[in-house]
Amino acid sequence: MRKNKLLTIVGGVTALLFISLTISIKTSAIWLQTLDTAVQNLIAPVVNPVATKYISLIAVLGSPFIDICWTILIAFLLWRKERNLINAGWLLITQFSGCAVALIIKELVHRSRPANQVIKNGGFSFPSGHTFATAIVVLAVLYFIVPWLQDQELQFVISLLSIGWVILIGFTRLYLRAHFFSDVCGSLLLAITWWEVMKLFYFRFWGKMFSNEWRKLRKGKNFSNIRNDILYSIN
Repeated sequence: MRKNKLLTIVGGVTALLFISLTISIKTSAIWLQTLDTAVQNLIAPVVNPVATKYISLIAVLGSPFIDICWTILIAFLLWRKERNLINAGWLLITQFSGCAVALIIKELVHRSRPANQVIKNGGFSFPSGHTFATAIVVLAVLYFIVPWLQDQELQFVISLLSIGWVILIGFTRLYLRAHFFSDVCGSLLLAITWWEVMKLFYFRFWGKMFSNEWRKLRKGKNFSNIRNDILYSIN
């Protein structure tokens, strides 16, 4: 209970930070422009054809399409290992609805992408779709996959690699000048916020609604390995 309360507070803080960042972008705050320019200037010297080739490949692996595929795989594992369709469905909805929200915000904020892109990208800049979708996948790994592991050292390694992956994807967006630094930060804030919003939705509506339906089904059919499925909740 204390952990869930803490995470809810974290979600509220990230929501406020995201709103503040969005307002700063819409008002063209000088401090934010200075920060974005400073980060661009810091990365510019390391741009070269060889690095661009590999970073472009990494960026593709962190694209929303690939992230959705990873999400589907994790959802399948939830069903396969836990026989838990409720959590699997919740995870899919979280990713798909989150990507939709990020796209809507892109259209509303209408921020142009950085000039002199290494590889041309269309559309708008804020927030980064790559970073957002990857962050949701990483959160899914941390919340669902890592707890399955028995070895604590392995848990630590997988957690560290997962966090490192989303940071790497964020860096690729900066390297390729597809996004500003504030776009990447905003995506991370939005992902954490959306995850917490969907957790609230899960506890208030999703889990209760489907647990009642499954109880009705269980009265008439014998489902194997399903006794604890409905009672399972996100830690």
